[in-house]
Formats: sequence, C-alpha cells, structure tokens
Amino acid sequence: MSISAGLASIAQAADDAARADVPPAPGPQVPLISDSLRLIGDRGYAVRLDGVPDGLGGAFEEVSQLIARKDEPPASIGGLRRRAQSDVTRMNKVLQSRGYFEGTVAYRIDLGLPQSASATPADGTVVPGAAPPVPALPTQPVEVVVQVDAGPQYVIGDNQVSYREQAEAESVSDSNAGLPSDLSAYGIVPGAPAIAADIIAAEKKLVDDLHDRGYPFAKSGGRRALADVDSDRLAVTTFVELGARARFGDLTVDGLERVTPGYIDRRKTFEDGEVFDQRKLDDMRAGLVRSGLFDGVRFEVGEAVNDTGEVPVTLTVSERPPRTIGAGASYSSTEGFGISAHWENRNLLGEGQHLRLEARIAQIEQEAEARYRVAGFRRADQTLELGTMAGRESTDIYDRVGGLLTAGIERPLGDKWTGKAGVLFDGAQVDEVGEATETALLFGVPLQATYNGADSLLDPRDGYRLRLAATPYVGRFNDELAFHVADVELRTYVPLDEEKRLVWATRARAGSIVGARTGELPADKRFYAGGAGSVRGFEFQEISPLGTDGAQEGGRSLVEFSNELRWRFMDDLGVVPFIDGGIVTDSPLPDFEEEVAWGGGLGFRYYTSFGPIGVDLAYPIATPSDEEPSLKFYVKLGQAF
Repeated sequence: MSISAGLASIAQAADDAARADVPPAPGPQVPLISDSLRLIGDRGYAVRLDGVPDGLGGAFEEVSQLIARKDEPPASIGGLRRRAQSDVTRMNKVLQSRGYFEGTVAYRIDLGLPQSASATPADGTVVPGAAPPVPALPTQPVEVVVQVDAGPQYVIGDNQVSYREQAEAESVSDSNAGLPSDLSAYGIVPGAPAIAADIIAAEKKLVDDLHDRGYPFAKSGGRRALADVDSDRLAVTTFVELGARARFGDLTVDGLERVTPGYIDRRKTFEDGEVFDQRKLDDMRAGLVRSGLFDGVRFEVGEAVNDTGEVPVTLTVSERPPRTIGAGASYSSTEGFGISAHWENRNLLGEGQHLRLEARIAQIEQEAEARYRVAGFRRADQTLELGTMAGRESTDIYDRVGGLLTAGIERPLGDKWTGKAGVLFDGAQVDEVGEATETALLFGVPLQATYNGADSLLDPRDGYRLRLAATPYVGRFNDELAFHVADVELRTYVPLDEEKRLVWATRARAGSIVGARTGELPADKRFYAGGAGSVRGFEFQEISPLGTDGAQEGGRSLVEFSNELRWRFMDDLGVVPFIDGGIVTDSPLPDFEEEVAWGGGLGFRYYTSFGPIGVDLAYPIATPSDEEPSLKFYVKLGQAF
C-alpha cells in the first residue's frame, strides 16, 4: 500500500469510528495528518516570495490573492493549493509582461507537521511496553513559499511600424512618407527593457499622433513579437490600419435649445477643408465645457471621407439649465458669522453671456457684487469680464466704504495655465484708527497667471496650484500716489498612499509692495496676516507691524506658510493636524529677524457628495502680538486651501 493510500485509510477509519460512535482504543491517541489538513482555517498561513527581481515586488503583491485574502484563510489544504495555483498563473503573466519570457513561478506549502515519534529514547534505553511519545498538532501558520525563477529580462531589438492602408486611402494619400517608421519617438528604443505596457502605450501614442496628422480612422492592428533566445532580444513589428487621409468637412450641431448656432460657429477651432487634426476638436470641446452652458459635449467623426477627401463632423450637446441660485454660510471665532447668496444666468442673450449677482453679509464686511462675462470675445478661447462691487469693511484697524469697477480679458495660456489682464478703478473712504478719514482714488492694471494642476476644486489630493499676481497702482490718497503690489502663492498636494486617503498639503505665499512707504498707503492696501485662510489661531489681521501707539498698522511685505496632514477614514470622516506660520514687516522685503507667528491645531472633516465640511480648532504657538492667546475655531465648506 502506498503512503498516501495508507494515510487515507487511517483517516477514513477514524471517521467511520466516529460515525459508529465506537469509543477509541485505550492508550495515547496519535494526531492524524488529516486533522492537521483540516485545521488550515484555524492556523492561518504566511506567504514568502523568493527570487523576485528588483522592482517587481509590488506588482507580484498586487496580483496575489494569497496576500490580498490572507485574513480569510481557506478551510482546507485543497483550498490553499487552489489559491496558490491561481497566483502562479497571474505571476507568470507579470513576468511575461515585464520581459522575463523564460521565467517560471512555482510554490510549495510547508505544513509544519511533526516528525514521526520514536519509541526509543535518545539515550537508547528501551522501556518494555512503553507507549511512544505523542506529537502535538502544529499551531503555527502554514507557510506558503512562492519561488520565482525570473531568468533574463529581454530587451528591445529591432522595432518597426507597418502601415496597412484601407482601399479608400489611395484617393487622398499618395504615400506613407513622413510617418513614423518605428516607435523610437515614443520611448521604444533598442536596448530598452521589453515591457509590454510600454510597448502598448507607445502604440497608443502613435495612433493619437496619426489622428492629429490627418488620419482620423487610424487604429492599432496588433503586433508581432519574435524573441531571440540567444541574444535575449525582442523584435517587435507594430501594425497600424492607417485609413484615409482626410480634411475637415461640414460641422453639424445637434441638441441646441437656447444657445444660438452662431455661438457654436464662433467657437470653431478649425476651418472647412483644413487637414483633420483631433487636437482641434479636443480644444473646441474643452472650450464649450468651460463655458458652463452644457452638461455634455460629444464629437463624432463620419465613418468615411467623401469624394473630395473631406470627413463630416457631428457635434452633439446637452444644455444645462441657464439659471442658478445658491447660498452659503461660514463661521469663525475671529471673523464671526457670514452668509452669502447669488443668482446667475449663464446664457443671458443666447450667446453664452454670463451674469452673476452676489451679496455677502458678515460681521466684518457687507458687499454686493455684479459680474458680466462674455465668452469667445474677439477669439474663441478668450473671455471678457466686467465687474462692479460696492460695500463696507470694518476691522479693528480701519473702516472702508467704497466701490470697485473692473474690466479684464482672460484666456488659457496652455493646458493648465490661465492668464488675465485688465484695468480697475478703486474709490473709497478709508478711516484708519487714530487717523483722519481720507478718500482714496486709485487706478490699477491687475495682471495674473495661474496654474491649476490639482485634481479637485474643493478636496484636492494630488497636484499643485500656482498663482502669480502683480498690480501697479496710480492715483491719490492725501497726495499723488504710485505703488506696485506683487503676490505669489503655491499650494501643493502630495498623496502618501495609493488610495490618496493620506495627503500632505502645503501652502506658501509671499507678497511685496514697492514705490511708497507704509504710511502713504491706504490702510486697506497694506498686508496683514491672521485668521481663516491665513495663519489660524490668530485674530483677523492680528499679525502686523505696530505703530507708535501700539496698534497694528499693516506692512509692505508678507510671508505665510501652512502644512496639513489630511487623513480620511471610514469613507466620510477625516482628521487634519496642521501648523501655520506668518510674518508681516514694514519693509518691501521680509525681515526674518522679527518674530514669526506660529499657530497649530487639529481639524475635522465630514465628506459629502459636494465636498468636505471642515471644522478647525487652532491655538497660537508663538505670537509677536500682545493679544491674549485663546482657542480659535473655523467652519467652512471645502479644505482650508
């Protein structure tokens, strides 16, 4: 009888005895191997990966069910074997995809079973009639060892692109001259590792490039890969079904209701008869989405070119309701309670004209504002914005009553860059504490460039934002006045785990005013720090140089910085420890010999479908002011920055 058959017979006999309710024979009972096999679920298991090439450990762990389901061990050895075998299949595919075409993966399971007991003690003494020692069932986790024999990693040898033209291509394309003959422009070069994902990505870039060069029907036709086992090189031939070379034909627009056809025509980024370029359709789509007039924007290219080599294009849009009303509220112990309300019409005259009316009422400020935007002004990607605002601002340092008129042009400067330039007129009565009320009449030329590489407006978890702003002013305040304000702010968001539940967020801001002394500037044009959106833990505008009377008077340079560690857990809850710092000095450049104000605290977040609701508690750590330190708290929609 074989060993395995004998073990099976022993296990079956024990089961039969149990079913027959026959008491076991007297004397010590030896644990059966079958008992150990049935206890896999109780013992659990550990996984060890051996021989994994550098850089592939994460990929193996990602596809491993042994690792992913380690906390759910199977009930039997058979279930564990099936799980391990499925890992072997997936891990072999990982090796193949990374160029290890000769690699193999195998596994073994160490049950940790005890050695057979001997009736003879170690000293050789034999006790007549003595029973053999009884080995105990193992309790430690079963060990699953996955052994990887990767072999050599193949590299790219020759690679070429073979174009297969469709029949209709012959009428508009004389040859394939000028088209890429290989994938070297997309990173697939001789000697590079033969990684499948890189080859597929390069082929996709090639097809996208062809769409931008007049071939709207180009698509991948697969590839042929031949491995040379002597040189460990992979020769790759990529096949592309090129299709016809085409030019833009007629544009048909479906789905318009309130928006006029003329609005679409003025935002066309291509001319009829121009060589087809997918990028121009993408640019037009992005502009229509940015307008806020449409819920959906989709382009469809015709299935074939016509007799003149043109391909028709259909644009299908779904319009949004043009009017919106909204309201908001905020509270902080430094700036008090505030509410806001707005009404807007994004298609006032059928051409995408955007009118927004807004009112804000808070303990510190009360404002009413109107903004009118005209998209596609003079060119498809350009927007004209006109604005007016009137209000009152009352702080511990000054009272301001006045209004503002603005006009500006905004346009994209790149994929994520936006530029804005304009003019403004600012007129106000400014009553500074301890000074006579004065009238300020200022003309300015605001210039701004912004980069938005963050992944969300209200809850960014990756990327960064940069704002560069400069405004020269001329006018009167007591006397003729000219000065220049520069302001730079950077916000970064770094995910610390793959799920982006732990994010390190930073903010840094610097500002400078040149051309006039502090006392010559209207109080509302100087720099201050402290409060929500600045250095938490301090009163609004508390961080400031002091005048001869000991009161804050503002400064001409500003530096602020914030660090947050945002941790989201249980899907809709989060905590945010943070520390803020800032300094305002009387010179155009920061003077770090003066004391920097520091505040720190803890924030709490509740995540909703429209963004997080945040509550921050903050306390001054180091303060240059004479104010009595106290706990401050802030409530707002969205993250602090």
